[in-house]
Amino acid sequence: MDLFAADAARRESPAGAAPPGGGARHEPPRDLYVQRLRAPRLLAEAGASPSLAGGTIDNAARALAGAGAPVDATRLAAARASLVEGYVAAVRDGERAAALAAWAYPACVVPLVDGAVAIACGLPTDDGEALGAWAAQIAGRLVKAKVRRAVLSGPPRARAEVASAVELVGIEVVPDASGEHAGGKPATPAKSWLRLPWRK
Repeated sequence: MDLFAADAARRESPAGAAPPGGGARHEPPRDLYVQRLRAPRLLAEAGASPSLAGGTIDNAARALAGAGAPVDATRLAAARASLVEGYVAAVRDGERAAALAAWAYPACVVPLVDGAVAIACGLPTDDGEALGAWAAQIAGRLVKAKVRRAVLSGPPRARAEVASAVELVGIEVVPDASGEHAGGKPATPAKSWLRLPWRK
């Protein structure tokens, strides 16, 4: 807002449009476009309400007009739609990240007896890379906790990712209460060649 107002003041000054020192002048359309891209995420991260986000462009236009800065009324509808769309996307991304974080270790793990744990494989995504990274993070933390066996429960794809990761570091996957193995097949002991040297 200050940049827009300062640019308008320079344009109206007797010295003309060029700022002291011959530097480049601000370009309101370009600056407005850049701020329209940044504002939605800033509003979402600050916890702004939908009403505040929806009225931001109109409030800014009134403030700019009051400061003597040029405002192209024909662009306000597009700017308003762009800002609201970006705000909604930022809120959605934040909610999705929070939902994924709720399944991170140790929230998804329940300690049992004799070095065993139960793992809730309910990460709410079908993205293979996200599942793989999540499973690897769990396996790494279980190794540090000296876990020897794990019971898995949840959707087949997530269970398979976790089973693959924990078996790779030498943790045995045992059947759940229904007798079902993580991959939907009969349980088999982890192969000795999958066990890493520090797992005895």
